[in-house]
Amino acid sequence: MSSSYELLCYTREATGREKANNEDIAYSMHLALRADGAAQWEPLNENYGIFFAAGVPIQAATAESRRACVASAHFVADPFDEAHPATDAVAYGAVMPGIDITLKSLKNPYLFRLADGRFALAATRTARGGEPDGSERSAFLLAVSDDLTSFTQLGLVMLRTGGGVNRPSVAFDADASRYVISWTSNDGKSYVATVADIVAVAESGEPIDIAEAVVTAESSRSCDCNIPNAIPGNVIAVTEEEASKLIERFGRIYNVETSVATQHIDMAASREASREAVQALAKVRADLVYSDGSGATRAVDWNKDELEAIAQDAAEGKFQPGDTRTVSGRIRQTVYPVPFAVERADPSVFAWNFNGKPMFMFIATDDTDGNCVDPNDGATHMPLRIADSIEALSDAAGGRAKEIDLLKCGDYNAEGRAMTGCFWAPELHVIDGKLSVLFMPCFDGPATNPDGTPNERAGKPDMWTGSCHIMQLKQHSDGTDFDPREPENWTVPKPILTPTGGVLNPIQRISLDMTVISDSGRWYYAWQQVGSIWIASFDPACPERLTCEPKQVVVPEFAWDNMIAEGPNAIVHDGTIYLIYSGSLVGIDYTTGLVTAPAGQNADLTDPNVWTKLDYPLQKSGVYNGQWQLGTGHGMWSNDEDGNLIYVFHNAEYENGRYGGRDAQVRRVHWSKEGMPILDMQAAEELNPDYADITMKIVVSGNKG
Repeated sequence: MSSSYELLCYTREATGREKANNEDIAYSMHLALRADGAAQWEPLNENYGIFFAAGVPIQAATAESRRACVASAHFVADPFDEAHPATDAVAYGAVMPGIDITLKSLKNPYLFRLADGRFALAATRTARGGEPDGSERSAFLLAVSDDLTSFTQLGLVMLRTGGGVNRPSVAFDADASRYVISWTSNDGKSYVATVADIVAVAESGEPIDIAEAVVTAESSRSCDCNIPNAIPGNVIAVTEEEASKLIERFGRIYNVETSVATQHIDMAASREASREAVQALAKVRADLVYSDGSGATRAVDWNKDELEAIAQDAAEGKFQPGDTRTVSGRIRQTVYPVPFAVERADPSVFAWNFNGKPMFMFIATDDTDGNCVDPNDGATHMPLRIADSIEALSDAAGGRAKEIDLLKCGDYNAEGRAMTGCFWAPELHVIDGKLSVLFMPCFDGPATNPDGTPNERAGKPDMWTGSCHIMQLKQHSDGTDFDPREPENWTVPKPILTPTGGVLNPIQRISLDMTVISDSGRWYYAWQQVGSIWIASFDPACPERLTCEPKQVVVPEFAWDNMIAEGPNAIVHDGTIYLIYSGSLVGIDYTTGLVTAPAGQNADLTDPNVWTKLDYPLQKSGVYNGQWQLGTGHGMWSNDEDGNLIYVFHNAEYENGRYGGRDAQVRRVHWSKEGMPILDMQAAEELNPDYADITMKIVVSGNKG
């Protein structure tokens, strides 16, 4: 196998949450590349983890309840799991994150090749945070991958020892057609084990016989590493093609070229038609090419005087066939204010047509000073902004001063209950032709919790009483819409219930972050409850009632999305449903995950096996346009005025160690050549300033009219 690159795997020393490198992130496999002979390693994925050890479902979790634990689908019973009873979630065919599934981390990663040429990873599994979990006494973690952009986790390879399996390494001996496993025991002795099929051994859970080794393979891990805080694993050779795949997925993508196709005017048309043809050229878009071979188009602000002069010449019949003209322009690139909206979390931007008039709407959770339950001394509300452009919705453009309180503390729902807090994660959608808002209000807490203990939120807004609701804009008898800026033009909010009229979440009561997915003629809600994403179908003509029982489909299984998966939102692109979700609890560790499913193929989206989960976060804390943004997440897909896809999300306010709530942000989305959404493309990467000025060539054809 020819090679042009070397690949280093490593973990890091944890340096803190402020640089996205706490224990949850540091104790995962990172990757770095360098060309043969180069001195410096180039970290991939902004020096962030790429492979994370999957959490292990407890033995008391049933096969039905762990269906959404897709990362651990190949795991056999874990002998190192301390037996404890399952939560009530298991009886409902689900798992409770962090309780029915035990999160893990890893150390000492070691990359090697399988006999068929695929990649494999051996590592020491640890408890979340890096402490021993018992498996290091007699086992190591194994995963396989075609290209290191996704992984199949096989669980543990068991060895007949209790003396410690430190820094395990594996190599395939082609002459013997066996895998040689090497490690050091706790007393410093070197041991080996051999096996014909290491994948089958992991899947069986059967232990392998061992023997004391004559020499150690420890030298294969030695590496000069220039990456700060890195703890090197080992180095393997990769081909140029394999390196290109890794760079495409985990490197930076940037604009390398812009162009505009030559335009033609047919002078055989009438003079007025020729003039109109020239004027229509104002809508011609530029083509942008990127370093990975992907492309995009952007609107151009063409020189109006130059276009008008050409249009006038066309109207006066001054052109001859073969004549050429040029028009100068600048590619349009709106850079939205940062922050876009202070203390507005779970944001939703929606492009809507209000009875023939384009309208942009912004709605969000009020997160004043980090209090999203009853902010502003209990004056909880649902803030709505409406403007003619997205930029006009921002704080900088006066959007906050023009907010409308669509709902406020004390308003009643359809059950006659006073909604006193939260109004969480409102999302705008069109359902059955009606503009709709999905959101979660909460109510004053009862005197006691369901388990009989005193409720500290008794008589005050209690988030645990919250549930998904829907309200819809009323319509006139002719089907036109009432004005959405008037609160009285909306229906009284209704709770969304199961087919039998039950609550969505019988386990904990609370349900939130609801969104809509439409595919193959079926409509689904996706939302968060039991710390995970659930999906159920519904009839858009009766959107307050599900048509099937809810199913758990996304469970937080990794240290990066630990304890919670929430804020789902979906878009269809090139035959695939891209469902983003957020994890790692609210705060500066917040991240954005991704699951995908086939679109337009009648897939049952309530089946977790239909969805494919990305092993690492799609978006995480990082430097954007020169400044750190921490705790990025809970986003929504939308479109700007020019039809470009945008991503609206929040990040954490964090200064001098103080968390102050969440601010809304807006970015454009780029699709890589392989079809991955890029959510953190910098302004200069999206459009190289040197290529922003552009010229359009116009060629006259035909005979004079």
